[in-house]
Amino acid sequence: MRQRDDLSFPMHEYARRMQALRERMAERGLDAVLITTPENICYLTGFESQGHFSFCALIVPLEGEPIMVPRRLEDSGVQARTWVSISCPYEEVEDPIQKVRDTLRLYDLSDNRIGFEKDCWFFTAVQQERLFALSHETSFVDCAGIVEAGRLIKSDLEIEMIRSAARVAEAGMQAGIEAVQEGATENDVAADIHFAMFKAGGEWPAISPFVATGHRGSIGHQTWAGDIIKKNECVFLEVGGCLKRYHAAMMRTCFVGQPDQQIIDAIKTVQEAVDASIAMIKPGIRLGEVDAVSRKIIARAAPNFGGMQVTRSAYSIGIAFAPDWGEGHIMSIRHRDPRVLQPNMTFHNIPWVQIPGKGGIGLSETIRVTEDGCEVITQLPRQLYIK
Repeated sequence: MRQRDDLSFPMHEYARRMQALRERMAERGLDAVLITTPENICYLTGFESQGHFSFCALIVPLEGEPIMVPRRLEDSGVQARTWVSISCPYEEVEDPIQKVRDTLRLYDLSDNRIGFEKDCWFFTAVQQERLFALSHETSFVDCAGIVEAGRLIKSDLEIEMIRSAARVAEAGMQAGIEAVQEGATENDVAADIHFAMFKAGGEWPAISPFVATGHRGSIGHQTWAGDIIKKNECVFLEVGGCLKRYHAAMMRTCFVGQPDQQIIDAIKTVQEAVDASIAMIKPGIRLGEVDAVSRKIIARAAPNFGGMQVTRSAYSIGIAFAPDWGEGHIMSIRHRDPRVLQPNMTFHNIPWVQIPGKGGIGLSETIRVTEDGCEVITQLPRQLYIK
């Protein structure tokens, strides 16, 4: 481990993460793990690059120095932005999977029980099958989730980073709200959001902000497309601020003109659902219980204004690369999930509704589970913004 003072976190934080991983490896009887998820590699080493579409692996033995296997172009980032001292990059003309196999043999790790991330967007089924075919002497075992088990509960340093990301999100959201007006385009709003986030010190988020006017706000994951904002329309905004790959996200809704009773009822319902879920969140509460309290409120009222909630109620949020700023694959607050909340879990709390043909109504927050309740990390008035 190279000692450095220019990474996103101090060296003792990376040492803590690596030690915790190795303890989980020992519990599972693994001699080494092959980590290929960009978020997990970043979490353990500090490595980050927009070139994460290229294959990259971190080999962590139970004892000894970890080894990176990056694309040659990305090796400069390993040297400049990580504490890892051993790197075995592959050239443009080389097969990266062959390079992994050769590296395992070079460091006497191939004749071992090695964990790999089977459920990984960046280590395809074709690549996995090729590695197995090249490595008959190796016993490969699925260890998906072994790093995420550490990522789920944030350290105090991570919480501070998420709070800083929230300030970025707030700057972007405030600028977006101010940009909404009759005659402006979705692109105008998106431009102001991006400018404000980056001026506030933010970095490239794993997902661009969502800006959708009118009926497009009720369509899942729509964003700016040049539509002109019209009078008597909702404008749905969702912004994720990013700092050192850590994210905090929030939703707000604007209305141009005077909202009708349908929109007023929808906003009140979403406010009540968000408030109720925040009030319930504390250590020991089951995820399904949190989902039930907000979902019941929306289900009771939504038929009166023609709305619906089809999504989960919250998802874990923290370190992220494209294509997603969330950690919902690690934990999401869903119907009947028996798992329990623990201190320093962080979530994007998203009880929101779609009104088909009318728009999306959202007032979401990034929150932290505290020792005895819930901290709302994002801080902007939770209301309908009338423009």
